[in-house]
Amino acid sequence: MGIKVAVGYDGSDPSKLALRWAVEYAIASQAMVRVIHAWIWPLFTHDVGPVKGVADSGLRHAAEEILSEGVELARGISAGLEIEPGMAAGLPADVLRQESADADLLVVGNRGLGGFLGKLVGSVSVDLTGACPCPLVVVRAQRGEGKPVVACVDGHLRSSKVLEQSVRVAQTLQTTLRIVHVDPSAPAWKRHTPSPSHNRDVLRNALLWVQDLAPDLAVTEELLPGRSVHTALVDAGADAELLVLGAHRREGHSGTLATVLTHAHCNVMIAR
Repeated sequence: MGIKVAVGYDGSDPSKLALRWAVEYAIASQAMVRVIHAWIWPLFTHDVGPVKGVADSGLRHAAEEILSEGVELARGISAGLEIEPGMAAGLPADVLRQESADADLLVVGNRGLGGFLGKLVGSVSVDLTGACPCPLVVVRAQRGEGKPVVACVDGHLRSSKVLEQSVRVAQTLQTTLRIVHVDPSAPAWKRHTPSPSHNRDVLRNALLWVQDLAPDLAVTEELLPGRSVHTALVDAGADAELLVLGAHRREGHSGTLATVLTHAHCNVMIAR
């Protein structure tokens, strides 16, 4: 089975940006793309069919048009790309989880619908960080040549997923990798504070792991000081193509992930 990149599309500008990023990544990785549209109206009304006497009307038709638009936009970026459309009724995060169950990567915009519907469905990207069947990329900016992938490690076993997927993305995008580890000043009430040598060992072990996995990949390491983990991570991604975090542990704490997703200057990947 080939690589599959799933992308959420609702017709908004952020979803168009996400679609472009997903297609460009699919081209680079020789993957197929699944364009997914979630329509929520069947949750609130059974009257989704065409208006009597009015051609091409109705909520279902409108949803199908949005999906068709996404597929055509993808084909416009790459005519030879294999594209698979997908549409289901439900809240966006639920539909995206369901429709990306067999995908290798799910890509979404940093925000989607505005106004009433936006308030109704909430933040889809933040919702997906809690439970997603595959690695998640939240797109905030278009691709930038030469920008590095930044892998955030915390010394726990989950960091291997962060490193593995960071290496894969960096190789696919033909860019460099920067490994970072946050060393916040511990509050006085905290019983145990890792020693400076421990933090250096975390970075050194991560670097050696990557060099063993991908000896030809250009990789650097950096210890990030700071009292706030999420602030340090946001700053680390200021010039990055992608900031890669784990789904658990310190860098993957739900509050940290939500804050980073809200304030990041770059695209963010949640490794799984």
